[in-house]
Amino acid sequence: MLAYGSVNAILPLVEHLENEGIDPATVLARAGVPRDALSGPRRRLPKEVFQRVWQAGIEVTGDPALALRVSTLVKPGTLGIVGYLASASESPRNAFELVRGLTPLLWERFGCDLDTRGDTALIRFDPGASPRASRFTIEYAVGLTVTMSRRLGPARSDPLEARLSYPAPDYAAQYGSILNLAVTFDAGEDGVLFPMSMLERANPAADPSLRRVLERHAAEELSRLPSHAAFAERVRASIRAQVPLRDLSLEGVAADLSMSHRTLRRRLREEATSYREILDEVRADLARHYLAREKRPIDEVAFLLGFSDQSAFTKAF
Repeated sequence: MLAYGSVNAILPLVEHLENEGIDPATVLARAGVPRDALSGPRRRLPKEVFQRVWQAGIEVTGDPALALRVSTLVKPGTLGIVGYLASASESPRNAFELVRGLTPLLWERFGCDLDTRGDTALIRFDPGASPRASRFTIEYAVGLTVTMSRRLGPARSDPLEARLSYPAPDYAAQYGSILNLAVTFDAGEDGVLFPMSMLERANPAADPSLRRVLERHAAEELSRLPSHAAFAERVRASIRAQVPLRDLSLEGVAADLSMSHRTLRRRLREEATSYREILDEVRADLARHYLAREKRPIDEVAFLLGFSDQSAFTKAF
């Protein structure tokens, strides 16, 4: 099954080409993509098309580090609601916790995790393909993570290191100069290493009220992704969009996704999960967020998450 991505993921390249005096249509035509394929914020293309576009961009510009370079120039608004949501979050860690469940809005079948390692933490990526087949995606994700963390973090704070699973390419020296960061190749993993203290520091531009509105809107957008998106992610998004969860039911989620509850159960079994497992995961994620980030009272969190009373929530948590 093909994986798709949002055109928002390629718009920064178009802007960069224009700034360099290069007609984006030249690159798109070389990749076999009509210019109008990028029209409309909800347009989605197979991920293999993005790979062709990056390759064509490199051939036209002569810049082998193009994906990495463009990633450091990205503005939050270019990424659509995902970028705005990250910018309104209370801290870099809060931004990651919210955005990681929304990655299908930009790239389907692209995983990311936060691996805590004492006083450091690695935001680690799983592109869902071999490093060779997904080199541009990995470069873009690493550069974007570094750039956004600097935008959200306090002044004069930096990640510690970029880690790449593949051998150093011919243009390896450009990684360090573009990212202004130490880079390790053949690291056995792809991601960015941070001081834990940096991830926890407050974002001076945080807007909790706006963030809550954007989070709900993003969840609704995710639930409306075409059927080629991972079905479990669509179910997860539907559940999150229905907070408070007091009246939530499997039948209600199935209706929201325009199917019967039997079909919903069957499709989740095909992805080796269940409605109950997803509901528990969403409740756990939201509980940690409401308690640790928003400092809401336990009884209020219990209500929002659909528990009968505080004791039932405490036991489950």
